[in-house]
Formats: sequence, structure tokens, C-alpha cells
Amino acid sequence: MTPTLDQLRFPIGPWNEKPIYTPDILNEIIGKISSAPTEYIAVTTNLSDADLEKQYREGSFTVRQLVHHVADMHILHLARLKNAMLAPGQPGWLVDMNGWAAIEEARTAPIAYSLTMLEGTHQRIAYLAQTLTPEQLSITYYHPLRKRDLTLAQALDIVAWHADHHLAHIQVALGK
Repeated sequence: MTPTLDQLRFPIGPWNEKPIYTPDILNEIIGKISSAPTEYIAVTTNLSDADLEKQYREGSFTVRQLVHHVADMHILHLARLKNAMLAPGQPGWLVDMNGWAAIEEARTAPIAYSLTMLEGTHQRIAYLAQTLTPEQLSITYYHPLRKRDLTLAQALDIVAWHADHHLAHIQVALGK
């Protein structure tokens, strides 16, 4: 059976917030954030240039662009989290993700650069998450793309989902 466009766009489904972010759920989220770089490295080790140019659907980012996109966006997520702690309620920064992916650097740079960034960024996000108090996890910022306020707990959940979401895209592109 051929997957639908929505199945290709959201192979693990869209992000759905949890009804409540208990300490156990937050620990699970932090675990996913911590382990994501290792999963990316495992899936992308020894890929050929042809593999890096594969797409999960026509017109989508290539595997190479996906790796760079996740590294770029997760640095942005870290900055949003930290900024929200200093300026609660303010809008999170928005970038032109498609524009960034179209830059020559994102289309040609070795993925090792972004895998290294992803490792460091995820270590920082996980460490930050472990230091947050319940009150800090309730701090909100406005997410301009989602057009809603997010708590820091929800934002951490999105980081974990986003990593899994694009890892699934890479696996689809590679036929895994």
C-alpha cells in the first residue's frame, strides 16, 4: 500500500501535547532528547552521497538537509527555552526553515558537522531540562508557527518529537 501524503509528512503523527507533564513523562522526554543524536549517527553512518540526496517524498528535504535542519532548529529551540526563562510570554524566534535548507551550505556540507552540533545541543537541552523547577517548566512563550503559547515542558516535548519526526523521515528516505 502506498503511503498517503499525510503519512509521509508525519510518519510518527503530528505532535500532541500530553494532558499533564509528570516527572516520569519529563524524564522520558529528557531521555529521548539525550539519545536522539546517537540514533541519528546510527542511521546516517556510512551513507553515500547518493543516500544523502534521497528524499522521503517528492519535493521534500534531502537526508543531508534533514540532518542540518534538525541541528539548526534544535539550537533555535535551546535559545527559545533560555529566552523564555528571561522574558516569559515573549514570542519565540521564527526563521525561514525552507530558506535555510536551500542555502548551498545546507545542501552540501558534510553531515558530520551537524551531527556534532546535535550532540552538543542535545546535551545542553537535556541538562537545562534537568535543572528546571516545576515553576520554570510552566513558563510560557508564544510559538509564532504554532500560533499558541507553549510551556517549557511542552517545548521540551516538541524537541523530542521533532527529533523523532525527522529521524523517521530519514528512515523513510533510506527505505528502512
